[in-house]
Amino acid sequence: MKLHPPNKRSHHSAEGTSPTRHLATELDALRRDLRTTLRAYAAGLEIHLAETAAAIAAAPKPDELSRERQHEIRDLTMLVRNRKLKPEKGRRKDLRKIDELIGELHSATRPMRPQ
Repeated sequence: MKLHPPNKRSHHSAEGTSPTRHLATELDALRRDLRTTLRAYAAGLEIHLAETAAAIAAAPKPDELSRERQHEIRDLTMLVRNRKLKPEKGRRKDLRKIDELIGELHSATRPMRPQ
């Protein structure tokens, strides 16, 4: 890194193209990318969760389901009920757990029809 004497100004800063300005611009772009990515990621999870809820709502009455399917539904209920999360901390591992849980629920309820 080339240092300039304190009393001399770089021609870059006079034109508004200093390295710090470039970095600040890139950080702003990164922040926008982060927000866009988070919205898209969350929207995908929301869609899978909504599809799962719709499949559950459209499921046949319990007495019309096979015993095996009733056990699967109870297992899924316990899986959701026993989740261990601390959402207020905003941890990546909690996001991973939520992603995996929604994925498991979504795949388990996609073929939700009488058996």
